[in-house]
Amino acid sequence: MQSPFSSSNHESELDRPLVDSAETVDGSKAERQITPTPISLTPAESAELLRCISELSASGMPLDAGLEAFAEEVSQRKLKLAFRQLAKEIRAGGNPLVDHDLSFVQLPKYHQSVLVAGIQSNRLGETLYELLEEENWRNEYWRDLWAALSYPLLLATVTLLIVDFLNVFIMPMIQTQFLSIYEEFELDLPFDPDIFRAPIISWTSFFLLGGVGVFLIPAFLTPAQTSLLKRSVPVVGKIFWWYESLDLIIKLRLVVAQNIPIPAALRLLEDAVASRRYAELLPVWAEKMEQGKQLGEVWQVSPDIPPSILPLVRWGETHNSLAEALESAERLLKERLALRRELIRKIGPPVITILVLGALFWAAIRLVVLVSPLIDLIEALS
Repeated sequence: MQSPFSSSNHESELDRPLVDSAETVDGSKAERQITPTPISLTPAESAELLRCISELSASGMPLDAGLEAFAEEVSQRKLKLAFRQLAKEIRAGGNPLVDHDLSFVQLPKYHQSVLVAGIQSNRLGETLYELLEEENWRNEYWRDLWAALSYPLLLATVTLLIVDFLNVFIMPMIQTQFLSIYEEFELDLPFDPDIFRAPIISWTSFFLLGGVGVFLIPAFLTPAQTSLLKRSVPVVGKIFWWYESLDLIIKLRLVVAQNIPIPAALRLLEDAVASRRYAELLPVWAEKMEQGKQLGEVWQVSPDIPPSILPLVRWGETHNSLAEALESAERLLKERLALRRELIRKIGPPVITILVLGALFWAAIRLVVLVSPLIDLIEALS
């Protein structure tokens, strides 16, 4: 297999320096060098770039020619420019996949480190493949989870709109008509008519305001408070916790497997983890480990790490097999997430059905209470 920095022999426009024409005072044309603009890739764009590099590494194709070929296939303009810029830098004799500070293509810090570690361990293709496979698993999990929630949420939304339609439009009109009849006949009602003159509450507006509050409240809370609040949400709270923990475990395992020291790996993940709380704790954990503590000891006193994975971490450190222990913890968290997703899929429809029946029962009771005096009046008149 050729080196990932091997270059093909054919020439292209990317081999020539970027130049532009400028007109001098005497009207002649002069060429001036153009400095490329730095290209900062998002995590999704960087993952697509790493996927292409992984395929090229596995095939043994020269990286510069392969990147140019991929540049013709992608539709995103920024990715197209990034592929071509990397090919140009490789042909110029540089190592842009290792010397990121000298490259105009900027990847997320975590992707840069995994890329360098894979090259240094001569496992570039396998490392990138594993990284992308784990990211795909997490993306597919969220898609499956939202698919499991979509039917209950749709049914709940329709029920809420129907209840609001009855509560805001239909019932007030019926109540006004019936109360006017009762007042005209001066009936003694078995209920206080002021109950039906109370201000109307729109449950749709109530839940919309609650949803807005859910998104706004974290802006006024610390990462620790936000994390605690998310975990306290019934049914789905544990999903947030386990998912963020899984994200941390996977990324830590991939870095540790490349023989990167654990304190350095923890600091490396500070800009890569999905959780703000973990991003805040990572440098603290790294500092404690640099003072001589083990990872298991550091996590033992942290309420932010699921306790069930701590025995695996301690076993891995004791037997010098932390990467394997983290892989076992990863499988454990994946199984828990899958079980919780199936639980939502199974209990969601019955719970929503009960809520629908409850809403219909509530509307029927209100109607019966309102109509019963009219029935008594009809019987008395007949």
